[in-house]
Amino acid sequence: MAPYFNPQSRPETVLKRAEELTKVGQSVTALETLYDALTNRHLRGANAANTEPYMRKFVELSIEHRRGKQLKDGLMQYRNIVQHTNPESLGAVVEAMLDNITARVGEAQKNAEQASVAQIEDLDEAESPETMMLGLVSGEQSKDRTDRALVTPWLKFLWEAYRSLLEIMRNNVRFEALYQSVSNKAIDFCKQYERKTEFHRLCDLLRNHLQAIGKFSHHQNAVNLSNPETMQLFLDTHFHQLNTATEMELWQESFRSVEDIHSLIHQSKRPIKPQAMANYFENLTRIMYVVKNPLFLAAAWQRYYNFIHRQTKIFSEEQLQSVANNVLLSTLAVPIIKPSPRVLSTAVDNKQRTQRFTSLLFLSSPPTRVSLINDLANGDVLGRVLPELRPLYDLVEEQFHPLSICKKLGPVLSEQIATNEDVSKYGSLLCNVILTRLLQQLSQVYTSVQLDFVFRLARFPEPYAMTPAEIERFIMHGARRGEFQLRIDHQSRSVVFDTDPFDGSQSQSNGAQLQASPAELMRSQLSSLAICLSNAQRVTCPEYVAEKQVQKEAAVAAALQAMQNEHRLATARKAVIDRRKDIIENALARKERDEARERAIRIQREQEQERERIAEEQRRRELDRITRERDAIQRIEAKKLAESIKEKAGIDVSIDDLEQLDTSKLLELQVEQLEKEKHDMQSRLKTLARKADHTERAYRKCEHPMLEDDYAKQKLADRENHDNARKAQLEQSREKYVHDTTEKKRFLRMVDDFNTVRKQLDQGRSEDLAAERRRVREELARAREERVAEYRRVKAAKEEAEAVEKAEREAREAEEEKDKAAKAAETARLREEMAAQRQRDEEAMKRHVEQARELELENARAQQAASKRYVPPALRAGGAPSSGTASPASGSVPPAAAASPAAAAASPTPGRYVPPSRRAAGASATPPSTGTATPARDAALSPQPSAASPTPGKYVPPSRRNLAQ
Repeated sequence: MAPYFNPQSRPETVLKRAEELTKVGQSVTALETLYDALTNRHLRGANAANTEPYMRKFVELSIEHRRGKQLKDGLMQYRNIVQHTNPESLGAVVEAMLDNITARVGEAQKNAEQASVAQIEDLDEAESPETMMLGLVSGEQSKDRTDRALVTPWLKFLWEAYRSLLEIMRNNVRFEALYQSVSNKAIDFCKQYERKTEFHRLCDLLRNHLQAIGKFSHHQNAVNLSNPETMQLFLDTHFHQLNTATEMELWQESFRSVEDIHSLIHQSKRPIKPQAMANYFENLTRIMYVVKNPLFLAAAWQRYYNFIHRQTKIFSEEQLQSVANNVLLSTLAVPIIKPSPRVLSTAVDNKQRTQRFTSLLFLSSPPTRVSLINDLANGDVLGRVLPELRPLYDLVEEQFHPLSICKKLGPVLSEQIATNEDVSKYGSLLCNVILTRLLQQLSQVYTSVQLDFVFRLARFPEPYAMTPAEIERFIMHGARRGEFQLRIDHQSRSVVFDTDPFDGSQSQSNGAQLQASPAELMRSQLSSLAICLSNAQRVTCPEYVAEKQVQKEAAVAAALQAMQNEHRLATARKAVIDRRKDIIENALARKERDEARERAIRIQREQEQERERIAEEQRRRELDRITRERDAIQRIEAKKLAESIKEKAGIDVSIDDLEQLDTSKLLELQVEQLEKEKHDMQSRLKTLARKADHTERAYRKCEHPMLEDDYAKQKLADRENHDNARKAQLEQSREKYVHDTTEKKRFLRMVDDFNTVRKQLDQGRSEDLAAERRRVREELARAREERVAEYRRVKAAKEEAEAVEKAEREAREAEEEKDKAAKAAETARLREEMAAQRQRDEEAMKRHVEQARELELENARAQQAASKRYVPPALRAGGAPSSGTASPASGSVPPAAAASPAAAAASPTPGRYVPPSRRAAGASATPPSTGTATPARDAALSPQPSAASPTPGKYVPPSRRNLAQ
């Protein structure tokens, strides 16, 4: 069935048609009807209030049949309709759509679970043979197949709905709040159903939309990231995206989200909330841990701690202590050896990657272990960490000794770090740092040591214990990377330290050292030689020393003077720079204000133009509607009149014929038909009444003999029932009398005792009783007053509410009366127009009648004048000359026919056209020739009166004239 759609139909009409189709089971046709109307240009200027129910029905049917493409096209059209007038309407439609699809997904999951349970035929049998064979062939379980058949289509439809909505509302300032809301819901969808692939695509889509903002900044409804509210919405969405990616352990997307947030923070003109920055650095610590970069992991923890350590109102002391523990252990776990530049190492970080990490941490330069240790020592981190972890810093950085370090750190590693899940991940890194420091200091003291001695010194507690093979592997890897200058002699089972004075590897820590290494001594040889030569020169040449001292003092004085001049110039330059900066900032602020004012004026002008266009469109549509309604009312009234005449009078009359026929004739026929129907109805009623009378009389004749028998039986039954009831009543009365008499005798024995006790009680408690009675009376009086006051208060409130309700009802009734009056006025105006039109028609008919009457009078006068004219005898006898006259054979008529009154009445006036309805039965429609008059024409001009001629002064309808003729 083709969909019903009229391009000029209003949304209400199309919606009503769609609901009718839905009720009869043709929902697909209803959807096609709504879609065709929605994509039509005629609906673009529609009102949002009238279109929203229409749109809700369209969305409901699209969801029911999973028509994603039609749903997207419809939402795009609806966005164009409401984006300037009522953008909140699209938000309501979108919320309802997402709730509907989400509910259907939940219903599909329930149906899948029920189907999975219903497929189990035998609960005692774990798996049927058919299921096992199907699993071997298909490689999937029954639940997976059920989910794929029931749940997956709805999940896919919901995902497509999210993508379509984001594409529809992207880069539009009027829907930015709705866009961010849908983005958050799409992220929650991926998180709830663990859709990692869709989450990757969603992140790419949001990132592309963010990058496209600059391309479409010149559009009318473009998003402006300089607006603080808009920037905050984007930051909230990307923070939610970052948290979700971290929870789903999608670390690549987490890193990309961090980069997006970093770029947004740089673009934002408003300071970011400390809680948001703390969340940023917290997620960055997780990413750095996955990247396995201890240096930037420690830097991220320190940045995180710097943002939260003063916010004790938001973060508790336990949270601050946990973060401080991570800061301490991550900083101490940073490697302390930098590889030698002569060794080609694969562990060297990429320079570009290091710059990216540094930028993400908002640092001007890459961090180092020395800078992190200094920040750790200068801050308050050591004061917040657990007391058991505080000696860790002193043992590793300040008081390190190779012979006792493992023994002292054993309890801390086994009891504090290994048992704490939050910091246990740093245990192995700390052991590597301690082992590295151990080998470094052994190289400073010894030339070679036994392997067993190293194994005894590097004995760590469980679960961080390292086997000799692992220690040897660590040493060899460090030597291969250039961290150690040593070699292992397996024959003597010893470690030989190479004293290379030109080794470039050096520690990144300023921790405790036992003595200088040969490399450090080699690096200080030139400085030591210079110091010795300077001391010798000071002893042998005092004049040179004095001259140098004078030059030094002059240089110091000149430097001080130059410093003062530079300071003065720098101060002046700073003042100029500040003044220029203020001027530029004021100019930029003024430019932004001007641009904002111009943009507001432009938006206001566009809104006014849009409102004027919409108002003009509404006025035009209202005029068209009124015209259509007036024409419809006229057609309906004409149709009702035609139908009533057709039904009651039995005349088949159409609307076009009704305008041409005589109204009085139709009314007369209708009256005759009504009289006939009334007579037939009375006849039928008399017949029915007579039939009912005979039937009732027959019933009563048959019933009369049976009534006497029934009455006799009823009397016997009533007598028997009366006797039984009387016996039962007497028996019950006798039993009650005996029981009451017995009870009376029992109570009479206690009357004296009762009166005595009662008198004693009354005498002993009379005063208390009186006081209690007074109290009760007072309470009753107070309660009565309270009830009266409460009643009055409730009554006053009720009266006030009734007054308000009455005022509202009166206002509503007045409004309804006003609407009714307006409708009545409109109806009255239409009726007046129809009455005026009817009156004009009657006046036109009267003028036509008067013209016909004047024409008849002129005809009569012409006939009288013609009768006085002389006719030759030859023409009277029927003869005619051969020339200039018509022959009898060609057109003559007998004298008898000429003298006939009917012929005289039916003959037309010479030189004037007479319609066929006014001619006689045998008259010709051909007008007379211009020749000499024939006898028939002379007969028509005779003064004899015609029986069929109309009476002068009285109008006879054409239909009656024909009947009379």
